[in-house]
Amino acid sequence: MIPLSKAFPVHVADGNGGTFTRLGSAVLKSCTEPDSVGSALAAEIAAGNGCLGEEIALYKDTHNNQFNLAIFTMKDSQETVKLVTQLTMNFNDYEVAAQAPPPGSGLPTLPADSGMVQAFTGQGRAMVAGLGQWSDGRTSEYQKLVDRLEPLLKAVSKNVAGYETAN
Repeated sequence: MIPLSKAFPVHVADGNGGTFTRLGSAVLKSCTEPDSVGSALAAEIAAGNGCLGEEIALYKDTHNNQFNLAIFTMKDSQETVKLVTQLTMNFNDYEVAAQAPPPGSGLPTLPADSGMVQAFTGQGRAMVAGLGQWSDGRTSEYQKLVDRLEPLLKAVSKNVAGYETAN
């Protein structure tokens, strides 16, 4: 698995003169923890050759919008392709959980019915999931939120791809 510090930089340019700031990151004990993934994704992982680990990070942008990233390192790169395809096709089936902001971050914990967008990439054995939520939890302007998520997802995916091709 890619080391957390290489996967999730502290700061990432947002492409509009602002910055995403990492609030926290962690390696989870399992790729199928109930609070981290939905039942369909957990079942797909269990039915395949397995997952080596999941790493997560929470970022905010200059407007305090929240962005969650998760990297699943699979044992088989073919499963990465399958998972990315399945998850992308079910764009409103949220199988990767949003994280609560850490205490002292200044960000609210958004309610479960807050608007959210998601996007996925795959590089070698690694699938990267990105989720975005507006700071006020609103359920509108989803394409703008997808556009805001894109530079962060690309930066993390690029780091993961570099690590995957180096090994």
